[in-house]
Amino acid sequence: MFEEKYNELSLGEKNQFGSVVNTILLKGFIVRDVFDTKEKIIKISPTYRFIEKNYELINSYLSFSNRRIEKDAILGVVALLNENNENHIRLDRETSLLIFTLRLIYETERDQSSSTSEAIYLTTQSLIRTMLEHGILLPNKKLTGRNLAKSLRFLVQHNILNKVSGNYDEGNVAFYILPSIVYALDNEKVAAMSNALDQINSLNENDEVKEDETYYEN
Repeated sequence: MFEEKYNELSLGEKNQFGSVVNTILLKGFIVRDVFDTKEKIIKISPTYRFIEKNYELINSYLSFSNRRIEKDAILGVVALLNENNENHIRLDRETSLLIFTLRLIYETERDQSSSTSEAIYLTTQSLIRTMLEHGILLPNKKLTGRNLAKSLRFLVQHNILNKVSGNYDEGNVAFYILPSIVYALDNEKVAAMSNALDQINSLNENDEVKEDETYYEN
């Protein structure tokens, strides 16, 4: 079935098919609306359009390796899934904390924004402010734009963020949080991380109270 449908493609479409499938396997997410750094506008991704047109064919091919893609037409996201729940990328703690913060920002801004775009604009400095407000700190590192650079670059590579401007090493990056963030961290993990963070902050607050009580007793 796959071979029959595939052979109906033109030579150019076959070349594009290979390129698109490789991109899906590499990035994990394909997003419909992306920022074009040359034209400085948000445009519809040609990769996303190709997937829409050849959705069943691509899924037929991926099924040989127990993979499939799932399309969310409302958010404009195509996500790669593994039927055996294998080959997941294990994230370091810094990147996990960053994704959690970005998900919080994304949900909050989407609720408050009047924009029709599913992407949320953000800068490194506003990201750091949010992390500090929620007591989210990097393990054994100062919370700076430079120390977030590795995780930000990783998230851009996997189509969770869309870089707009700036330099990672200088810590002044501006980017869009893409709707794929919803798939990168599911609601159960958001709730678990939120509860863990509340417990940590509660313990820290109790320690501060004890320190104050000790100080005034003296």
